[in-house]
Amino acid sequence: MSRKIELPPQVRSELERIVGARHISTDPAMLSAHAWNTGVGKVPGAEKFAGIWPVAVVLPESTEEVAAVVKCCARHKLHFKAHSTGYGSMSNACSPETVVIDLRRMNRLEIDAKNRMAIIGPYATAGALQAEALKHGLTCHIVGAGPAHSPLASATSLLGVGVTSQGTSMNARNLLSWEWVTPQGDIVRGGTAGSGCGWFAGEGPGPGVRGMIRGFCGAAGGLGVFTRIGYKLYPVPVTGPQEPTGRLPQLGMRIPDNAGFLHAVWPDWDSHRAATFELLDENLCFAMLRMPPDHIGWTVTGSNADYVDQVKRGALPEVAQPASDRNWTLLTLSRSPAEHAWRLGVVKEIVRRTGGRILELTDEHAEVLFRNLFTSQFVPRVLRPSGGITTSFGVLDSFHFLPRAMEAGQECLAGENLPGGKLVEGGREEHWSWPHEGRYLWTENIINFDPASKPARIAAARALLDHFAISWKNPVGVMALGLGPVMELQGEQIGAPQRYIRQVKNRLDPGNASRSNEYVLPVVPKPVAAALPMLKPVILSRPVLGLMSRVVGTKGM
Repeated sequence: MSRKIELPPQVRSELERIVGARHISTDPAMLSAHAWNTGVGKVPGAEKFAGIWPVAVVLPESTEEVAAVVKCCARHKLHFKAHSTGYGSMSNACSPETVVIDLRRMNRLEIDAKNRMAIIGPYATAGALQAEALKHGLTCHIVGAGPAHSPLASATSLLGVGVTSQGTSMNARNLLSWEWVTPQGDIVRGGTAGSGCGWFAGEGPGPGVRGMIRGFCGAAGGLGVFTRIGYKLYPVPVTGPQEPTGRLPQLGMRIPDNAGFLHAVWPDWDSHRAATFELLDENLCFAMLRMPPDHIGWTVTGSNADYVDQVKRGALPEVAQPASDRNWTLLTLSRSPAEHAWRLGVVKEIVRRTGGRILELTDEHAEVLFRNLFTSQFVPRVLRPSGGITTSFGVLDSFHFLPRAMEAGQECLAGENLPGGKLVEGGREEHWSWPHEGRYLWTENIINFDPASKPARIAAARALLDHFAISWKNPVGVMALGLGPVMELQGEQIGAPQRYIRQVKNRLDPGNASRSNEYVLPVVPKPVAAALPMLKPVILSRPVLGLMSRVVGTKGM
C-alpha cells in the first residue's frame, strides 16, 4: 500500500459540516474501494502496482455541496477526484492527498420527451435512463461499459463508444448543456442552461466549450466535477417494458415486430468491408456489431463450463464457431411493416451480392443476442471467462483500415490466446467493431487473462504494450486510446491537442488540485520534450517493451 495520510481533525469537521457526518468516511475498507488500481475494474489496487489510497471519501448531495468540498480541499492543500459509478480506475484517487468525491447520492433523472432529451446527474445509470426513456419511445446511447455506467461521466469526462453508435451517435455529441464545478469551486453552467433557457443545447447562449471539456476523450476527472447535464435521446419504435424470454442466466427479449435481427458472415475481410460500406451508404441499420465468435459463444451459453463443454463436443452453434469471424450482427428498426420489409430486403440483398450469407439462429440465441445488443448487456459475458481483462488499439478511422486492424490485433496477441498460450483461449484477434453514425469505424481488441498467474499477467501486459509499437510503426488508422502520458509519447503526429489542452489545464487548475492520471501532464520538462522524438523508438523497441511487460506483470496489473 502507498503512503497513508491521516485526515486532519479540523478538515474532517469542516467536511462534516458540508455533507453531514454520515456522508464522510476514512474507514480502510472504503478507502481501499476508491484506491487507484491501474485498470478497468479487474483487481484491487492496494498492495499492487500503483495502490494509492485517498485520505477520505465524501458523498455530497448537491452541486452546492460539491463546490463547498472543492473549496475546502483548496484551503487545506488537498487534491480531489470525482467518482460516479466507478467502472474503471479513472475515477479513483491519484495521490494520497486526495479527497474522493463520490457522487452516488446525485442520481437525478428527468425525461423531457418533447425535446427527446434527459436531464441527468452523475449517478443516473444508463440502464435506469434507458428504462425510463423507453416509456416514451426513446432510448439512449450505452457505452461498452454496459448499463451500469454513468452517461454523464461518459459524456463529459471520458470515452463514449458503444455498440449502438450507428443509431445513437457517440457521447461527445450527445452532451447538451452542462453544469460544472471548476477546480476553484465555482459553479458554471454552459450552453442554453447558462442563460436559464433550459438544458436542450450545448451551444448558443452561454459558453460553447464542449470540445474543450470533452472532445473525443475528456479529462478523466482532471478539470473539476460535472454535476448535471442535458443528454440527447433517440426515437425507437419500441415503447415501455419489453417482454423477457428464457430463464436466468439466459434471459432474452422478444424481438419487436418491426425489428429485423440478422447475423451475417463473409468469406474474407475484403468482402466484409465492401458490404459494410454499402450498408452504411443506405443507412439501413440501427446497430451493427462485430464480435469475435468465442465472445458470441460466451453470450449464448449459460456458464463457462457449458461453453467449454460445447467446445470439446464440437456442439457450438455456427454463429460461435471460429470460421464465422468475419461477421456482422445487424439490427434494423422500422416505423411500419412496409418500411420493415424494405429495410430487411435491402440488407439481405447486400449480404448476398457481396458474397455473404445469413446464419440460422434458434429463437433462444436470437433473443439472447438481441437483448444484449439493444441494452448493451454484453459486458458481464465478456468479463466472465477470467478475472482479468484489458483492451488495446481503439482504432477510430475509416473502414478501409478494418482488415489491417484485424491483422494487427492478431499480431499483438502473438498466439498467446490460442491453445497452449498464456492468455485465456479465444479467437485470432478478439476485436469488437462497430460504426459511428454511418461514417467511421471503432474497433478494439479484448485481452482476457488470469490475474493470479504471473506468466498470464506478463503476456497480457506485452499484448497491451505491443499495440502501441504496432500502431506507431505501421499506423492502424488513428489510435484513439492515447490517454494521459501516452499523449506525450504519441507526439504531434496527428496534431497538437496536448499543447492546447495543457494551456487549458494550467489556466483553470494551476495547482493541479483536480488530479488525474489519464489527462494531459500539466508540465513536461523541456529536456524530456526535446528528447521524446529520439527516445520513442527506444521506448517502443521489443526489448524495452518486453522488460516493461515483465515489470508490470510481476507487480500485478
